[in-house]
Amino acid sequence: MPRSQFLAISCSLLVCVASAVIVWNDSSSAVAQTSKAKTKSGTSKKSTAETKELDARAEKNLENFLNDTAKLAEDFEKAGKFDEAQEQMRTILRLKPDLPGIKERMEKLNEALFDSNEHDLEQDVKEGWAMRVVVSKGKSVRVESTGEYSLSFNMKVDAGGLSTKDPGTDMAAGVRCGALMGMVYAIPDPSKPQGRNDKPGDAFEIGTSKEFTPKEDGVLLLRVNLPPGHKCIGKLKVRISGHFKPLPKELR
Repeated sequence: MPRSQFLAISCSLLVCVASAVIVWNDSSSAVAQTSKAKTKSGTSKKSTAETKELDARAEKNLENFLNDTAKLAEDFEKAGKFDEAQEQMRTILRLKPDLPGIKERMEKLNEALFDSNEHDLEQDVKEGWAMRVVVSKGKSVRVESTGEYSLSFNMKVDAGGLSTKDPGTDMAAGVRCGALMGMVYAIPDPSKPQGRNDKPGDAFEIGTSKEFTPKEDGVLLLRVNLPPGHKCIGKLKVRISGHFKPLPKELR
């Protein structure tokens, strides 16, 4: 056989073999991809099913927790521990704010607490700031006052008016002259050099009645907004109700 013819036949055989290899590789790749796609699809379906099961379990767990918490709140309420009952209801409110009736129940407990936790006292208008009760951040307190007193003072005042520089001794800014007012002062801390924070809270008007929510834990102080050197005489009857605790012995 001539050499040229032999070379032509050899080249043809090599082309056929290469084509067969390419076809086989493509087929194998297609089969592998098909198998992988089927596996991925099966895994996806399994994963979805597992997720649904976990979601259902989580929802059931939340439902059980809410029911137990509501029952605990009810038991606290029956025991007359309205503050503790409210704490349980706040937990429910955080987890399920759209739960029907939850806000109405909170309001009911709040009124029950105000009716059950009261402290009556007399405020002598001659006194300066007087510590009364301990209050807590974010928990409402109501102060009501009744009575009259004699208002009398004689002093020289320039065009600048009465000083409001120091609410501890001067008139308080933003509060009507002669009105009962309050201030929340941080509870003394023995670990600090002076035992307490240097800066008290802002004075606010109470008048005959005010419900407020403290922005920090501390002691509620009361005083009538009068200038230093006044000669006023009389006492006001004051009732404090809501979220408060008596003063510790060391502050009385």
